[in-house]
Amino acid sequence: MRVAVIGGAGRMGVWFARYFIERGHDIIISDVKKDEAETVAKALGAKLAKNNIEAVRMADLSLISTPIDVTPEVLIEISPELKEPKIVMEISSLKSKVLPVMREFARRGIKALSIHPLFGSGAKEMMGERIALIPLCNRIIEEELAREIFPDAEIIVVNGEVHDDIMALTLALTHFVNIIFASVVGEEDIDLLKRLGGTTFTLQLALSEGIMTEKPSLYASIQIDNKYTTKYLEKFMSKATVLKELIEKKDSKGFIKFYMRTREMLSRDEEFSEAYERMYRALKALRVAKH
Repeated sequence: MRVAVIGGAGRMGVWFARYFIERGHDIIISDVKKDEAETVAKALGAKLAKNNIEAVRMADLSLISTPIDVTPEVLIEISPELKEPKIVMEISSLKSKVLPVMREFARRGIKALSIHPLFGSGAKEMMGERIALIPLCNRIIEEELAREIFPDAEIIVVNGEVHDDIMALTLALTHFVNIIFASVVGEEDIDLLKRLGGTTFTLQLALSEGIMTEKPSLYASIQIDNKYTTKYLEKFMSKATVLKELIEKKDSKGFIKFYMRTREMLSRDEEFSEAYERMYRALKALRVAKH
């Protein structure tokens, strides 16, 4: 199969290009960053397309791995080249703006998939990784196609609205917390903090620094373009204010009550009892990787 990776010079674009190459498929790379696309194509032994139209025209499957805010435009751009039996698949982490275009493709009889890889470009292989599938027209057919393309992944089918709501919590809020943490830590003596920091700080710093290596435009889109983001940020700020006031008032009983109520809610997670051990395993893995 010939696979076009639109946005093939980006981290996830390169990841998926390698994924398909390892499975014996021919790869076509297209990206507005021409020099980077040429470098990637040479490194992977892939064909470099002049533009997105040419890439899609040559491909059996076109994977769109472009920034969230331009993905709808790219889909509209390549629309005239999408005819049966071609497959088009987009992997954006927000779905509200891409779903109308993708559903129109599906209504035209084009094999269309809207997925969200729930992993980053640091993943070593697909085995054990999770992919969210947002149904467009026919859930059964689309799920079968997704499992055919990604047989080693766990496919999780989820409604588009539910997906974006959950991403506001698992992506936007998580990034928000870590960006703020990084902005505070960044003003201090990081070397000294690392020498004196315990388990929690070490893991939190590693997470925050990892997040801060990404492109700011990606995280800006995740924060700003998701209509559900502010709901969770307001909830977070409200709870943070409550806890801060308890600390300022030196209200130990109030603090413990807040803490215990929160722990009780988290204890609904069947893996909660193993959390402390998992934290130390993560720290050990981090130290092993460092050395």
